[in-house]
Amino acid sequence: MLNVVKEYTSFPELIKSIDETLTTLKQQLAEYLRRLEDIRAKSEQEKKLKELLKKLTGEEAASAGKVIDLKDIKLFINPDAEQEARLLEEIIDRINKSIQVLQNIRKSLEPLSSVEVEAKITVVYREGVPVAIMIKLTS
Repeated sequence: MLNVVKEYTSFPELIKSIDETLTTLKQQLAEYLRRLEDIRAKSEQEKKLKELLKKLTGEEAASAGKVIDLKDIKLFINPDAEQEARLLEEIIDRINKSIQVLQNIRKSLEPLSSVEVEAKITVVYREGVPVAIMIKLTS
């Protein structure tokens, strides 16, 4: 889990940062959706080929790539298109959730963007999403 602390001098600056993150996440989402579409097409081709080989030989085609479950990570060896698609779907789901949370946070902070107060705004991020905001007023 990536934790980062950033400081801002105003709420408009913080909102601008959130907008930039949203733009980046939406670009990533679009790229992963394109890749997923390609992998799903490849998966369909693999399924058709396996079915054809089964009809011709009467034997089940070779199974999917091997998955080794290490302590903190899974290792995929020669993954098939279906396994790749599932992994990409998980990534897409996480990006979608981050986008939704950031949009909600931005909407909640919008009223504060018009407040003209000298303050030091410290934001704690977890995996790119603000989880806490500390405001210290300067006198």
